[in-house]
Amino acid sequence: MALPLPDPPLSDGVVRLRMWSVHDVDALVDAWADEEIRKWTRVPEKRDADAALRWIAAEQLRRDRSLALDMVVSPADAEDTTVLGEVGMVPLAGGPSRAELGWWVARPHRRQGVATRAVGLFADWLRDALEFTDLFAEVDPENPASVWVAESNNLRLRIRR
Repeated sequence: MALPLPDPPLSDGVVRLRMWSVHDVDALVDAWADEEIRKWTRVPEKRDADAALRWIAAEQLRRDRSLALDMVVSPADAEDTTVLGEVGMVPLAGGPSRAELGWWVARPHRRQGVATRAVGLFADWLRDALEFTDLFAEVDPENPASVWVAESNNLRLRIRR
């Protein structure tokens, strides 16, 4: 079964979650090049504009095959298309209600509560609308900001070694 999109779109008045667009290619390339994002998350080996465009274009296929759902975190104002970060999920084996969440925040927007808000919106929607009951995040203990985001949103932690 395909993973649906939130309808209506998710927003808390400060941030909103939206789909990736071809207009976001440069922001994605910048994120993939960011040392902190590469340190804590998985990014593709090839990180140029062509790779970003292909990744964005494959979003529908990933959702259709229930492989993943990745959303842009933007300011709540629908006119503002700034990419603050990303939040995403991957359904897991072991039951239809298990998923791993992941996120990143672009350098200029860190330490402003962006990830906590976005993950909270996303996790609440996954629990309420899609009935996921077992949400977790794999985090490195050396990344206390991500530990905080996970704990603040009642995600089960799996410590990365």
